[in-house]
Amino acid sequence: MNVKLNRVLDEIKRTEDKIAAWQEHLEELNIRKNQLEDAEIIKSIRSMNLGSREMLAFLENIRSGAVPDLQGQPGEAARQEESVQIKEENNGEPEKAPAEREGREDEEND
Repeated sequence: MNVKLNRVLDEIKRTEDKIAAWQEHLEELNIRKNQLEDAEIIKSIRSMNLGSREMLAFLENIRSGAVPDLQGQPGEAARQEESVQIKEENNGEPEKAPAEREGREDEEND
């Protein structure tokens, strides 16, 4: 078979493998994002210090789109402080790529 054709076919296979690996990585990141969002929602709801019936009514209002104004409710200052603290911790820096993803820049030059 033609040497150039073999090289192109090999490059196609490597590229498909890379795409599959990155798609898997993206899926894992989306799952992690959803888990962190869920944890944040739970933390926010629990910090409201509502009784069981109050919490159920509040959640029902959220589902129906009629969220009451909670300014001045217990836990409001804590939520605001927590929000500021999370922003300070994050500093807008992206997470480092997983170890198996590092060093892949040179693969493109193969």
